[in-house]
Amino acid sequence: MKKRYLIAWIVVLFTFVASGQVRFTEVTNLDEMEAARKKASDQQLMLFVDVYATWCGPCKVMDREVYTDPAVADYMNANFVSVRMDGETDYGRLYAEEQQLEGYPSMFIFSRDGDAVSRIIGFTPALELVPSLKVTVENYKVVRMYQTKFERGTLENGEFEKYITVVREMGRQDEAEKLASEYISRITDSKLSDSDLRVVAFYMDLEDSWWPDFSSNTDRLRRALGEDYMEAMEKIYNNSLVRAVDEDNIQLISRMSNELVPLVEGDATSSWDLRTLPFIQYYYYTDQVDELISYVDRRMASDRKGDHRWLYGAASQITDMDQQYLTKELLNKGVEWFQACIDMDPQFDYFFYHGMVLFFLQKREEAKASFLSAETLASTDEQHTMIAQVLEFVNTDQ
Repeated sequence: MKKRYLIAWIVVLFTFVASGQVRFTEVTNLDEMEAARKKASDQQLMLFVDVYATWCGPCKVMDREVYTDPAVADYMNANFVSVRMDGETDYGRLYAEEQQLEGYPSMFIFSRDGDAVSRIIGFTPALELVPSLKVTVENYKVVRMYQTKFERGTLENGEFEKYITVVREMGRQDEAEKLASEYISRITDSKLSDSDLRVVAFYMDLEDSWWPDFSSNTDRLRRALGEDYMEAMEKIYNNSLVRAVDEDNIQLISRMSNELVPLVEGDATSSWDLRTLPFIQYYYYTDQVDELISYVDRRMASDRKGDHRWLYGAASQITDMDQQYLTKELLNKGVEWFQACIDMDPQFDYFFYHGMVLFFLQKREEAKASFLSAETLASTDEQHTMIAQVLEFVNTDQ
């Protein structure tokens, strides 16, 4: 399939000036990378590799707000040899392919011996990056211990679950998935233990035989998964969505709406209408553009009549998913949807997205007019900054 499976992400139209306190060395070829690896080995430090793109807005935010943070700089300079590269250069593309780059920015962490330890994908605030790096450094020693016992066949069941959890938390998803498959193959009881729950939660979907027992006791499930509960639900959601798309299974989408969504409704991390989201993503990722448009229009004309917040949620979700492909039918429909939102209740977000789809349609003057309308409604520092940068981009990109 040409499209990647995503919950939601926004391509930022603007960039920031980079300046950092983390001591980075720019790498442009294999010899320079090998020199960095040797330096890390000689100094008994881990190697941190930041892969960015010059057009990537979140990468620039990392440069401006994260790598300049004193706590980040102090920790990274003490524990890592840090290098960076442009993933769009000749060497950068080769390196990105070697590391199976999934998006920008991506950060790869290697041991002092050159072993791949972990990866971090996407913008990560300073308050999250340092704890994540600390966990990586500390967990690597634990992983080495469990790995040795696993290879010797002396790893006990309780340790096995912890081994998988640590590997997953370090971002080594392929390795964690292989270990989980081995663990699951050993499950013989029809009832899942708490340890079983903590493993299968990240590698199952609603079609798996575990689902009825897994979802039967929400209180127990929340207790067993603890702070990992919402992350596990997101994994099950994504796994189920991928399966539904691959199998063209609309019935599974209905099950997601009816069976999975109730497990997360009411949580702080839930947003918008999660019963609608599976259908929108399914129609989009199966390239059923007409069905997608019909679904939104039909809902808006019936049970969501006059609900501009719902329409905005649906339209903005579709716009975010489609930014890489800019499907003309969806862009034209987006103009109509966001205009309908504006007509019902003029808001900053409605004008901003209206301007964005017009800009993608290369209707610059109309886009500018919408952005200027959004500017008059900006009420937060974030909104003022965002609209100022977008207007600067629109005015200079002629």
